[in-house]
Amino acid sequence: MITFPKHAKVGAFVAKENFYDKIDYATKMLFQSEIAKITWEYKLAPETINISAKTWPEMEVFRIETKNYELPLKVLKAIDSNIPYPILFIISKGAVEKAAISYKEQNQKNTNTAKTDTYFETEWNDPKLAQLKIDGLDVDAVYNNFIRQIASDRLTAVQNTNDVDNFENSSAQISDDSAMKDEIERLKEREKIQKQIAILDRKIKSEPSIGKKQSLAEEKYKLSQQLQ
Repeated sequence: MITFPKHAKVGAFVAKENFYDKIDYATKMLFQSEIAKITWEYKLAPETINISAKTWPEMEVFRIETKNYELPLKVLKAIDSNIPYPILFIISKGAVEKAAISYKEQNQKNTNTAKTDTYFETEWNDPKLAQLKIDGLDVDAVYNNFIRQIASDRLTAVQNTNDVDNFENSSAQISDDSAMKDEIERLKEREKIQKQIAILDRKIKSEPSIGKKQSLAEEKYKLSQQLQ
């Protein structure tokens, strides 16, 4: 796992009860049954890691120690929704761990709130965890680059050729939040189409009528063309 600068260390325990006021009863029960401990481990900001602030004034690193190996997404959303900054989650269960992060948009009218969107996560003890790094000259760039590192293949699939060619050495692209937002939107559309294709595959397999199968296959073909 990535080693963070000592100056960024917070190491503060975060009580689960801090999130109870704004969540429903079912989610509250998940907090109690699935989470053993929440720790605010690091604060990535101008005063802690010598980078500038842009859209985001800071980014947090939270460690969540779980009681089980799977943490429902709605639990992460409940935490994310209550904190108006990007969060890199380190989720651990004993000796195994993984990273998770969401794409968030700051509320322009109220900077104390943010909209939480698509989530990305690694596998447990994923080899890419050892390759995670702080990369960027401002908080936005560091945040966007963490998304790219964790999202990996999911975002690569929606980048155009120029994006892929320039990604490794383009700090400007990494810090460009509008480019990131565009990729997130394309990703959501792509995954929506993939789900539609999967549904059609099941229908084609179970459909007894040859004519109907052909109609469904044509519909699937059109969707497949959209993916390309």
